[in-house]
Amino acid sequence: MENYVANVIPHLLQWWPVIITLAYLVGVAFTVVAAVQAVSQKHRFSRSTAMWSFVAAVLLLNLPALMDSLSMTVFNQSSEQSLSYSPPSSPGSVYIQFAVYGIMTVGAIGIARGICLMRDTPNQAMNMSRGIVHLFGGILAVNIISFLRGIGATVGGDVQSYIAKIIG
Repeated sequence: MENYVANVIPHLLQWWPVIITLAYLVGVAFTVVAAVQAVSQKHRFSRSTAMWSFVAAVLLLNLPALMDSLSMTVFNQSSEQSLSYSPPSSPGSVYIQFAVYGIMTVGAIGIARGICLMRDTPNQAMNMSRGIVHLFGGILAVNIISFLRGIGATVGGDVQSYIAKIIG
């Protein structure tokens, strides 16, 4: 199987920037469609479609990290570095980078959910506190790298060096 991948990569190399750009554009389109479906009052049963659109958007917006983590999982080897934007410093950093991007995307979804809940506050008074919690959690998740570095700088010592090893 390793031979097939090695044979395909040189042919894909010239098209890789175009593929990445198209994946980003389609990912943004999926994000917009999912956001419209999630806040739409007309289509109450389109929430699952919105969720799957968000999942597709996350995967498309993180295509280089997804390709690296799939290569590490399926073939148990690092991918060709010519196809990725940032080469991983260690084998596990691919998974950490993908997880951080996923957490940041979920944070953006949390911020949108919090704003939507706060928008519906006149109808249900309970939504205000739920919206604030979603908004606060989303902001924390979007800024997860700064938050972890702040914890490391506050605690210092082994915690700071461990966090620096994890997130770089």
